[in-house]
Amino acid sequence: MGIIVTLLVLVSLTFGYVMVKNPMGLGDMIKSYFNKDDINTEEVQNYDHPLLDEEQEQQLIDSGVDITKLPTEVTPEQEECVMGKISPERIQEIINGAEPTPLELIQVLPCL
Repeated sequence: MGIIVTLLVLVSLTFGYVMVKNPMGLGDMIKSYFNKDDINTEEVQNYDHPLLDEEQEQQLIDSGVDITKLPTEVTPEQEECVMGKISPERIQEIINGAEPTPLELIQVLPCL
């Protein structure tokens, strides 16, 4: 019983830390998941992001991401950062249409 209570306390403290300190943007991701209605859907649906195709845009919108707030250009530093987080083969798969995993999204978030 004590182990369960300890685990619950640790999970609660970790969740609170993530929501308050927002490390790597995780707090924002969690908030956007619960606040999907807060996104101006009409504006987001009509926005054409220069770096994403329509399918990628729709996947992000369905996940609760406001694509109007994403960067519209990729700097060499950002490219290098992403290459350090994900293998070149996997990056090519994603470019060719594969869907990035949640872990991959979390890994590259600091690069943006």
